Amino acid sequence: MASLAQVNGLHAQTPEPPEGSYSESQAQGIDRMIMCPVCPAETIDQAQVEISFQMRAVVREMLADGKERDEILDFFVERYGKDILAAPPKTGANLVAWLAPVGGFGAGLVAVFLIIRSMSRQRPALVRAQPVQDAGLIPYLELVDRHLDLTRGGTSNQPSYSVESRGTGVPEQAEGQTGKEDNG
Repeated sequence: MASLAQVNGLHAQTPEPPEGSYSESQAQGIDRMIMCPVCPAETIDQAQVEISFQMRAVVREMLADGKERDEILDFFVERYGKDILAAPPKTGANLVAWLAPVGGFGAGLVAVFLIIRSMSRQRPALVRAQPVQDAGLIPYLELVDRHLDLTRGGTSNQPSYSVESRGTGVPEQAEGQTGKEDNG
């Protein structure tokens, strides 16, 4: 019996919504659009404090008086400011908050498409060009090849050439010649 009295006592504390020509689902939808000014990150639909109960009663009274959703929201914005709305209005600078995620997602899709397209293109195989050899370089290159063969411990089976340096008029020593006279 005592528990029944407690339930009746709690029921008496919550304001009764006035009867009118509105649906409770319509009132609950508006409740979800209005933030509780006391509770952080809760709408008046979720909050369990006295002010949210009072705000819900005001919403139902205004609906019973024939007010539209936008009129009710404007009433609360006039009293508490735009921060009372659960979602920012879709006008002015707040429009950026609505369009930026969509624009970022679209730009990301375009970037992924372009990257995949550039990666899938058939590129012609790179052909390595053979080095162009000047006919005048052939004796020098052969001399280098022979020198490399001798320094690696091998023997050269190529004939020895005497190559004259350009501009000096001094012939270079052929293979096996050091240019110094042996004194002993």
